[in-house]
Amino acid sequence: MTLSEGVEMGKIRFPFIFFVLLSWVILILPGNAQDFELVGGDTINRIDTSGKKQGLWKYWDNNLSLVLVCNYKDDVPVGKQTYYQKNKTILELEPLKSKKEISWKYYGGGKLVQGRLKKGKRNFEFVNIKGKKLTRTEISILTDLMELDASFVGGFYELFRYFKAHIKYPRTPEQAKLEGIVEISFVVKEDGKIGEVRLLSGFDVECNEATLECVKSMPRWRPATKIGYAFESMVKVPVQFKPQ
Repeated sequence: MTLSEGVEMGKIRFPFIFFVLLSWVILILPGNAQDFELVGGDTINRIDTSGKKQGLWKYWDNNLSLVLVCNYKDDVPVGKQTYYQKNKTILELEPLKSKKEISWKYYGGGKLVQGRLKKGKRNFEFVNIKGKKLTRTEISILTDLMELDASFVGGFYELFRYFKAHIKYPRTPEQAKLEGIVEISFVVKEDGKIGEVRLLSGFDVECNEATLECVKSMPRWRPATKIGYAFESMVKVPVQFKPQ
């Protein structure tokens, strides 16, 4: 019985036929508990000794498409945030000097649309360049772009490699003939750590337990973010076993 060459997220199956376009080196320095990444020779995505994000950060989704570039100081986004779709700039956010408003520029729909996020009584209000409130549909388009799902460093390809290397399940002759899917849910916390791991469905007790233990020991994910701020989110991962 082997892990199949694919991992399902939700209802979509992602085969791992894949060209590596980026060079990823993840460095962990145990002496001072900092970590960062080297991508294309640049030091990015740094977490300091107190666990706070600092400096330049770049976010890729699980298919390794660039989705966000921004800067942090003590976990707080500072300066411009640039969102991407299919390697093109789709949205830019930038705080105004008043610190109570954020300017936005949306490059979708074939033309530039811009306005401000204006601090209201309860939360930010979206207005266009003339100060008119946006419609719900217009707001939905912008907020969907600003909210990013949690992602595994290196994307689905590295996630599959992790499962294949770390899931330890019995290789008895009987189990080698079994085939099935173990579906696990877990929480990616604001700091990227894994919590609340649960078995949603399975097919073999020992394979279920091996998958659970593997998920519990996963390295940190990139947490879900909204307007650059991390928030806790739920992830579901089905892992497929197949006969040798």
